[in-house]
Amino acid sequence: MERKSLATNGKISLVIEEVPGDLRLTGWRENMLKAKTSGDLLELVSENDQVTLTCDNDLIVSVPQDADIAIELITGDASLRVLDGSVSIKKVNGDIALRNMGVVSIDHVDGDFVLRHASGALRIAKIEGDASIRDVQGDVSLEQIGSDLHLRDLQASFRAVVGGDVIANLEPQGASAYSLQAGGDVLLRLPADVDATLALSAKGDLDVKLPGVDDPSASAHILGAGEAPMNITAGGDLLITSHTEEWADFADFDISLPFIGADFPGLPDDFSERISRHAEEAARKAEKATRKIEERLMRNSEKYIRDAERQAVRAARNAERHIRFGKHPFPPRTPRQPAPPHEPVSDEERMLILKMLEEKKITAAEAEKLLAAME
Repeated sequence: MERKSLATNGKISLVIEEVPGDLRLTGWRENMLKAKTSGDLLELVSENDQVTLTCDNDLIVSVPQDADIAIELITGDASLRVLDGSVSIKKVNGDIALRNMGVVSIDHVDGDFVLRHASGALRIAKIEGDASIRDVQGDVSLEQIGSDLHLRDLQASFRAVVGGDVIANLEPQGASAYSLQAGGDVLLRLPADVDATLALSAKGDLDVKLPGVDDPSASAHILGAGEAPMNITAGGDLLITSHTEEWADFADFDISLPFIGADFPGLPDDFSERISRHAEEAARKAEKATRKIEERLMRNSEKYIRDAERQAVRAARNAERHIRFGKHPFPPRTPRQPAPPHEPVSDEERMLILKMLEEKKITAAEAEKLLAAME
C-alpha cells in the first residue's frame, strides 16, 4: 500500500499511462492531488502544470475538479466523478461509470459504459458491451456500440450506431440533428408537441404513435415546425410514441454494472426495486415447485417403502407356509390387478433425489430404491 500527495497551484493536467487494475478518480475543491494504490509503486512527477502518475495496481485518486485528465489504459473497471475539465481515455478493459463530468472522449471500452450528467460533449469510438447515458448537455457521438443502448435527456445533437436494441427518451432542441442506426429494435419516446422531421426505416414493424400522424406506418413525417432532423433506422421493430403507457412497458430496459462505486447505478430509479420484486416472486415460485416435487417424492418413497415391507412380510409368510404344508397349501389366488402407474417422473425429480442423497437426507440404498421405483 502506497500513499502520496502533491500540492497544486492553478489548473493542472493529470497524465496516467496505465492503471494495472481498477481506478476510482474523484474531483474535489482542494488545491491538492492525493493518490493511493494497493500496490508497491506510486510516483507523482510534476513539471510545469502537468502531473504524471505511475502505479502498479488498483488506484484511488482525488484531484482538483477542474483538472484535465488523460489516461492511456485502465486494465480493470473504472469510476470517475465530479470532473469539470476534459477527460480523455484511450482504452478501458473493463466497465466504466462516469458522473458529473465535463467533456469526455474515450476510444475503446471493452465492457459496459454508464454516464450520468455531463456539461460538455461526449465522444466514444467503440463500446463492446451495453451503454446507459443520461443528461448530456453537449453533442453526443457514439460511433459503435456492440450491444444495447439506453438514452435520455440530451440537450444537443446526437449520433449513434448500435448493434443491439435502443430505448431513448428524447426532447429535440431547436435544429439539433439526431441520427440513430440500430441492429435490433428501437423504442423512441418524443414529446407530443415535438418539432421534428422524421426519416424512418425498419426491417420489422414500424409504428408512429404521435399526435397529428395520419399514417403510423409511413417512413416520413413532419411534426410541428419540423426543426430537428431525425434519421432513425432499426434492424427490427421501430416504435415512436408520446404515450407514457408504451414507455412504461419498456421502462425497465437498462444495464447493471459491477463497477467500483455503488453510487453510480446504471439503472432507472425504480428498476432495482422492480427487479427485486420479480426475483422474489420467481424464487417463491421455484421454492413452491421444489416443495411440491419433494412432497410428491416423499409420498412415492413412503408408498414404495410400505409396499416393499408388505411384499417382504408376504414373502416370509409364504415361505413359512411352504415349509409347513408343501408347495401349494392353498388354492391359487385370483391375480391382483396391476397398480395404476405412477405419474411420469421428471428429470427434476431424479436430480432432486440425487440432491437429497448429497445432502444426506436419504441413504444410498434408499436413493437406489427410489430411482429403481421410478423406472
